[in-house]
Amino acid sequence: MRKTLITLVIFSIFIVFVSYDYFEAMRFQANGVVIDAQWNTRNHQMSLFIIKEKYVEKKLHHYRVTLMPEQIKIGDTFKKNKWDKYCKINGLKVQCVK
Repeated sequence: MRKTLITLVIFSIFIVFVSYDYFEAMRFQANGVVIDAQWNTRNHQMSLFIIKEKYVEKKLHHYRVTLMPEQIKIGDTFKKNKWDKYCKINGLKVQCVK
């Protein structure tokens, strides 16, 4: 009984951590200008985008990001709401998270 309870607690904690990482790209929110766009970075070949909002720089760097080089570049306006799979790049709605 005690072993089962410990296993259940560990499994529950594992599920929480996996879910938190999986939904990180969905929780990302930004409304600003792209100041850096890097493709196939050393970190598992994931893309990295840095969006500047007034005085804050936000990094979008996750394996679920699906943007391609022809969709986004430095200087583009970028807007993504929390929990939305789509973002607006220069006013065009594009799926940016799978």
